[in-house]
Amino acid sequence: MKIQKTILAAIAALSLVSLSSVLANGNEDNGNPFKNTGKSRLIFGGNFLFDPNGLGGTIAKDGLSGNPRVASRDLNGDGVNEVYLQDQSLIYPDNKWKTISNVTGGAVHTRTGGPMTGGGLNLGWEKDVGDNFFFRVSLNLNTKISGGHTTASIGGYNFYDVYWNFRSAIIPAYFGIKLNFGKNSSFYVAPGLHYYNAMWQLKGNVDGQFLSDALGRTGLDTGIVYELPRRSATGSGGAVIQEDTVFRGHGIGFSYLIGAHTRISDKGFLFCEVETHVSASLTATGSVKSQGGASALAPFPAYPVTVAGNYYRFGYKHEL
Repeated sequence: MKIQKTILAAIAALSLVSLSSVLANGNEDNGNPFKNTGKSRLIFGGNFLFDPNGLGGTIAKDGLSGNPRVASRDLNGDGVNEVYLQDQSLIYPDNKWKTISNVTGGAVHTRTGGPMTGGGLNLGWEKDVGDNFFFRVSLNLNTKISGGHTTASIGGYNFYDVYWNFRSAIIPAYFGIKLNFGKNSSFYVAPGLHYYNAMWQLKGNVDGQFLSDALGRTGLDTGIVYELPRRSATGSGGAVIQEDTVFRGHGIGFSYLIGAHTRISDKGFLFCEVETHVSASLTATGSVKSQGGASALAPFPAYPVTVAGNYYRFGYKHEL
């Protein structure tokens, strides 16, 4: 990803520029250019997160299977419908929708958003400890900013409209080591712990019956789509309409931080860093809102909630 590479390059550049400045200007702080100044700093930053909650594979290529449903079809070609259990998919992945659009010659029009990308704000405080250590505590608030929305339509009717969302609040605390380049710049690495409270959401409509009927009338329904939720032979289940399932979780995990900052004013610093959270996947229980969702998925489905991943951050520090 270009953003990851850009922020890593910025960290390296800040470190090299700062070290070059110290070597050119001579030693500071009584002959020790690597000593802390004993200051504390307020932190204001923004970050990007790619593939929140690890749902990218489900959205882009794997989909999400549902419960088998009772179906009726002429399986033997003798004009008599047989009742049988049929596999059912609640979510079709983006790559499958593109294939369906191609096979139907565009009769099924699709718009795929791909995996989610998250963004957020960071507020924090850090304090120098000793000659080369520091302590930091902060609050990170994140949400989805793009991706995670797939639609499929025929004749202007969106029979498949699935929307994903993600939000999290993370409170990490670090104690780490700093390589100070005089009073102006630092490169730092820190391990830590974090507490998180997060949610992800799945909402929308999946009307497989409309798709099957529409393709059947055009002669294109040749086994392409038989898995999406639709009416069964017993009349139970049905399409998923206005579903809105939310999974929430909270917990504690490990974190580590790599970054660099350099002075841009008397009390101001520019910083770039990568923050990595390693969190256990807490299984959370959601509650479906539609009859079709309860039939296709479960009345109370359980799926993991996590904030694990790399957070690519940049921002401003103000020295107190």
